[in-house]
Amino acid sequence: MIAKGEDTKADNTTTRTMTTTEKKDTNNKEEENHVYDTTTTITTRKRHGARNQHRHKFFVKWIIEKFPDAVRQAKDDDSANDNRHCHVLDIAGGKGELSARLTICHCLFVQMVDPRPANLHDCFYKNVYRSLPKKWQEKISTSRCPDKDHPDKIQTTLDARFHQFVKSFPCDGGIDVEDDEKNGCCKIPSAVVQLQQDAELLQAVKNCTLMIGMHADGATEAIVDIALYYRKPFVVVPCCVFPNLFRHRMVPRLRRRKRVNHNNEDIDLEEEDNQTISEPEEMTPVRTHEQFCRYLAMKDSHFVMETLPFEGRNIGIWWDGMKRDGEEEAHGRTMQTFCHL
Repeated sequence: MIAKGEDTKADNTTTRTMTTTEKKDTNNKEEENHVYDTTTTITTRKRHGARNQHRHKFFVKWIIEKFPDAVRQAKDDDSANDNRHCHVLDIAGGKGELSARLTICHCLFVQMVDPRPANLHDCFYKNVYRSLPKKWQEKISTSRCPDKDHPDKIQTTLDARFHQFVKSFPCDGGIDVEDDEKNGCCKIPSAVVQLQQDAELLQAVKNCTLMIGMHADGATEAIVDIALYYRKPFVVVPCCVFPNLFRHRMVPRLRRRKRVNHNNEDIDLEEEDNQTISEPEEMTPVRTHEQFCRYLAMKDSHFVMETLPFEGRNIGIWWDGMKRDGEEEAHGRTMQTFCHL
C-alpha cells in the first residue's frame, strides 16, 4: 500500500509539472504576439531617496545670494582691505565639499570645524571638478601634474585660504549658566560657556563673517545660540533631532479649535473645516524634524525659516545678524562689523 501511495503521489507531481509547463508555453506565445512599450517602462521607474547629490552646489549659490556682505568681507581680494582675519566658518563640514566650493570657486577664506581630518584636495576633484564648466576644467587640468617650478594651483589655493580645526564644536547641553559679570541677572547659553573655554574656536567665531551648519547634528542648536550671542550671521540646516539626547527642547503643542466670527458665534467645523485656526496649548518635547525647525526659529523673532533649493532635509533657519528694532550695539561692537581685524 505504501508503494501504491508513493506512485500516486509521483503521478500527481508529474501532472502538476506538466500543467505548469503548459502554462509557461502559453505565456511565451502570448508574449511573442504582444508588443511592449519600452518607453513607458523606463519613465515609470521610481527612484528611491532624495535627489540631493548636488545639494552643496545649490546651497553655496543660495549663500552667495543671501549673504552678500558676509561674502564680500571674507573674499580673497588683493584690491580690498586686509581681510585675512575674516572668514566663513563651516561647522561640522564633514568631507569638506562645502568648504572646497567656497574656497576655490568663490575665492573665500574658510575655516572648518570637524573632528575628522578632511582632504579638500581630493574632495574637490571627486565631487566638485566634474560639475564645473569645461573652460574651468581645462585650466585646472593643466596644473594637476605639478613640478618644482609649477606647483598644484588647487593645493596652493587651499593652503592660502583654508584652515581646519580638527576638533568638535560645542554641543548644546540645555543648561544656561548665570553671567557673573552681571551679578546673575542674565544667563549665558551653555554652548557659549563651552566655546569660551577654547581660545582657538572663540577667536574663529569672533573673526567669522558667517556661521554655516549644514546637517551639523548635535552642534546645530549650539551654532544658533552662539551666533545669537555674538550677533553673527548664520544659517543652519537641521537634520537629526536626537530627542533622547536633548530632552530640554520644548515647543508649544498646536491644537485646533473653532473660530469665533464677528457675531460671537462658533463656526461649525463639520461644515467649514477650513475655518479652523491653531493656537498654542501646553508644551511638548521636540521629537520631529518639523518641531526642531520650529524650536530653533522661535529663539528670536528676527530668524527666518525657509525652504532651500534642494531635496531632502532642506529647511534652513537663518539670520543676517541685524536687528530691525533699532538696536545697534551688541557686546561692545556695532552690528555692521562682522569681524575683528
